[in-house]
Amino acid sequence: MKSSSDVRPAIILPLGNGSYHYNYNIVEEKVEDPETGEKTVYNYDTVQVWQKPDYENLTRAVIRSEIDETEEFSLINDYYAAQLGIETDEDRKAKAVADYKAHLSRVIAIKTMVKNDLLTEGY
Repeated sequence: MKSSSDVRPAIILPLGNGSYHYNYNIVEEKVEDPETGEKTVYNYDTVQVWQKPDYENLTRAVIRSEIDETEEFSLINDYYAAQLGIETDEDRKAKAVADYKAHLSRVIAIKTMVKNDLLTEGY
């Protein structure tokens, strides 16, 4: 979920009901406010988790916020169909490999981000 705030959000925010917000991709932006002049706004992504905010739970939540299991299985199936020669169309094979490689690169980036954020927050 895309979020915005005038106050820099905590990376991990306990909500008091057993759930947590994990705020990531936090970008500080200066914007013009007609009433007060320039002000700072923070734009970021948020996922909510109902478990302890650890590496596995946060990684899973971010990945699922970007791609659901059905879409991910489709990427995997298309990739293996291309690798095993079941898919014979060269354009679809190339697309399947490129799409899956891009997905894996994104997953690695998410894992690195979550790991670094947890270290920053002392978890």
